[in-house]
Amino acid sequence: MKIVLLLLDGLGDRPHKVLEGKTPLEYANTPNLDRLCKHAETGIMIPWKQGLPLGTEVAHFILFGYDMKEFPGRGIINALSRDVEIEDNAVYLCTSWAWVEEEDGLAIKERFTKDLSTEEIMELQKVLPRYIDNYSFRWQQSVSIHGVLEIKGENISSDISDSDPFYDNSYVMKVEAFESNSPAAIQTAEALNIFLKKAYEGLKSSKVNEERISNNKQPANFLLTKWAGRKPNLLTFEEKHGLKACIVGSGLLMYGIAKLLGMDFIRYDSFEEGVQLALNNDYEFVHLHAKETDEAAHTKDPRNKVKVLEEIDRQIGPLVDKALNEEIFLVVTGDHTTPSCRSRVIHSGEPVPIMFIGKNTRVDDVTSFGERNCAKGSIRMFGSDLMQMLLNFTDRAQFYNYRQGPRELNHIPKKINKFRV
Repeated sequence: MKIVLLLLDGLGDRPHKVLEGKTPLEYANTPNLDRLCKHAETGIMIPWKQGLPLGTEVAHFILFGYDMKEFPGRGIINALSRDVEIEDNAVYLCTSWAWVEEEDGLAIKERFTKDLSTEEIMELQKVLPRYIDNYSFRWQQSVSIHGVLEIKGENISSDISDSDPFYDNSYVMKVEAFESNSPAAIQTAEALNIFLKKAYEGLKSSKVNEERISNNKQPANFLLTKWAGRKPNLLTFEEKHGLKACIVGSGLLMYGIAKLLGMDFIRYDSFEEGVQLALNNDYEFVHLHAKETDEAAHTKDPRNKVKVLEEIDRQIGPLVDKALNEEIFLVVTGDHTTPSCRSRVIHSGEPVPIMFIGKNTRVDDVTSFGERNCAKGSIRMFGSDLMQMLLNFTDRAQFYNYRQGPRELNHIPKKINKFRV
């Protein structure tokens, strides 16, 4: 039986006065989600640790059954999403063009310089240093003002901190060895600091920025860096779970995650098209990703998230019918909580609602899909439990400690190594 994971990015939220003390999901009119809920085993899921906010890439890594000790860094995922050829002796970082001013350090006036054209970016990147000590530096544009920075060298480490403070009204941070005293981490951090200093000197006097300042535009005089990552050695999703899998999505991040885990990626132009693409294929596991919920939450108006949830609900009818007819096994949840309120938090660490619909579920008494209603359901779980639960629901779970091959499996293998005489 095909498994479909319908994941509404940033689904969880907090109560809002403007919504009569309800969350957007609780307030929204979602007859299809509620219809599913009446036939579901429901509960709440802690994405990783209670109270710990996660980004989409980390949350998905955990949901797909991988240990965070193996997480290679967001920089690698962003590089993969741009089809950068990943090398063994290199580190990859996410970057953005920022506006800074010298005020007891470099005060960040704008983390993402506004109205910066691709033509201007191509000129600015020409002043970036190419070599520092024994390291080479190569920058590549990703989307708009965002990019990927490759640092390559023999004595290289991804255990370095960010120069981007991530929050507004702050300062550029010194890059340091992160949770490491290794010479490689210390030297990589030092080389990046020198790179950033030289880049700043070149950028602030560049012709592009001189023209922007004369035209009363924000200069792009600093390249902020974050999320260093390095090429990992991971099992593919199919090797790990025995399922031929794909991600159906619209964003570059999900494309990068798919490449990282050896999953296929099917791009949709509209979520309604995505629903059809999720159903009409021969994959055993389909991850249908909707990023619109998270984007709506980031507008900091919960009413926008309500509208998006209601629109998504109107479009999932075919999924609902297939699930209730037990033609697919469906799970609906979010990867993390994204509060719609006006605050400095980007994501927050509350649990998210989850429901399982299909054969072998123990349907409970919850009849409406929402954070507090699902808290009354039968399931309490962590994100790392999801894949094992799905294997169990669909009768694919391996009996614990059976040794069918050279490594421990969580699934019944499709093939075995035959003993021959």
